Amino acid sequence: MISLSRGDLYRTLLDLAAIPSVSFSGGENGAADYIYSRLAELDYFQRNPSFLRKLPAEGDPLGRCAVAALVKTSPEMKRTVILTGHFDVVDAEAYGPLKHLAFSPEELTRLVGELEIPDEARADLATGEYLFGRGVSDMKSGIAVEMGLLAEISRTGDFPANVLFLAVPDEENTSAGMRGAIPWLVKLREEWGIEYSAALNGEPSVGGRERPAGTVYVGTIGKIMPFFLCVGKEAHVGDYFEGVSASLLTACLALVLEGAASTSEEREGKSFPPMACLRFRDLVKNYSVTLPERAVAYYNLLTVEKTPAGVLGEMKSAAGEALKNALGRISEQRGLIGSRGGSSPAALRFSPRVMDYAELQARARNRNPDLEELTERFLRSLPPSLDERERCVETASYLLDLAGEKGPLIVTGFLPPYYPPRLNSGKTGGEHAVLRAAARLREDGKAFGMDITVGDVFHGIMDLSYFGFQGAPGDLDALRDNMPLWGKEYRFPLDDLKKIDIPVANFGPVGKDDHKNGERIHLPYFLDIFPGLFRNFARYLAEEAGKAAAD
Repeated sequence: MISLSRGDLYRTLLDLAAIPSVSFSGGENGAADYIYSRLAELDYFQRNPSFLRKLPAEGDPLGRCAVAALVKTSPEMKRTVILTGHFDVVDAEAYGPLKHLAFSPEELTRLVGELEIPDEARADLATGEYLFGRGVSDMKSGIAVEMGLLAEISRTGDFPANVLFLAVPDEENTSAGMRGAIPWLVKLREEWGIEYSAALNGEPSVGGRERPAGTVYVGTIGKIMPFFLCVGKEAHVGDYFEGVSASLLTACLALVLEGAASTSEEREGKSFPPMACLRFRDLVKNYSVTLPERAVAYYNLLTVEKTPAGVLGEMKSAAGEALKNALGRISEQRGLIGSRGGSSPAALRFSPRVMDYAELQARARNRNPDLEELTERFLRSLPPSLDERERCVETASYLLDLAGEKGPLIVTGFLPPYYPPRLNSGKTGGEHAVLRAAARLREDGKAFGMDITVGDVFHGIMDLSYFGFQGAPGDLDALRDNMPLWGKEYRFPLDDLKKIDIPVANFGPVGKDDHKNGERIHLPYFLDIFPGLFRNFARYLAEEAGKAAAD
């Protein structure tokens, strides 16, 4: 039986954790099948089968599906609270010799002390209060609670709004599950005649044994990935000053951007991490004693208020500064070598440029009217092992050839994935309703000796980013125009994202060491305290949304 009772909730968690639903694997479909089949057993969905759906993500190479289940509490009710979360997990390699037990939490918990785990994890293990295993914290415990709450409401109908449960795959990779579900949310809103009042996620919080600290987050950080295709000028290494090394360009770019305070955003006195380079490499295919002509670097940028259009402008400025610094260094070192006597190196004759990917594509199209056909043929020639980012980089480099562009040049644009920031600025009735609901939950926590805090921004990446775009609709156009393979191999629900605006909140059980070999959930809180708090919070969200609609 699915419910929020201690035994049922524990069994549901073990069942979910037993499914190796590693992100971007067939195991994700196994988790979707389990969730769908368990919900299909409920009397409500026996009577209303059209309200239980598998939602395939368009174009997904693995055919993965989200699961949507709507409980209407009365025929005329439109107001709807979404309960959402992801059922994929990261891989189990961190467990080493025990990775075969990573999806068997009870067995793993008995043996996890044999691994090298942090001292805090070992102390938690000794208490007997924690369950270890992949996904028990992030976030199958949250999914289990949401399924239990949905089942209870389906039996009683006692809830001041409809409830839509939405479980998605792929959050740990590029959020293909939620990106694929957003168009469905727009369609189902019309088909089922409902209105979305709030979305509640169940990602875990971190807390101690004695006073588990819950946090309600009413916003989530955004993420964007600028890339820089650095194009030097080829030359034999023996004629160093006749060329420009792309490696030097990437190095100068790193000095401008890596960890730079100017790339860190601030909100209400809190600073967020600065830009970090996730990968840089040359694009040389074979060894030769030639200065590398092309290199690429891409960066992780966490955003709170910045838009793709604004970021693009900043990145073009940074690219220009990097080019200036690189050529300045070449000139300086050339002068030092020349001052030693002997033949002087040739005079520098470089005209550095910066362009965005949209400009590069336009130049390639001007020279190649059949650009789309050429690009499709090129993509088919790429090794299937390349991920989305590498395929984008190879495409941009190919367009350089088609456009006949030469360096020194830096092309900048964006790589997938993209997560818009989602903030609660208290500007709408729905946002105020979420804040009032969070305040009521704080009062409930005091009965358990808990100081439930309300956080502005969840610092980790999560799917709540996709419940509407809060900037001007045109702000996203820069992203679309400057991401290679947009709409081909990276599908982003741009138009549908502009059609929804759903206030969000996250409130989850207490877990620790997500993605590590010490991943664990605090069982007494998860089984005995959290379900009631989560139930209350969902109800408060519904009630406060009703008040906002009445005002």
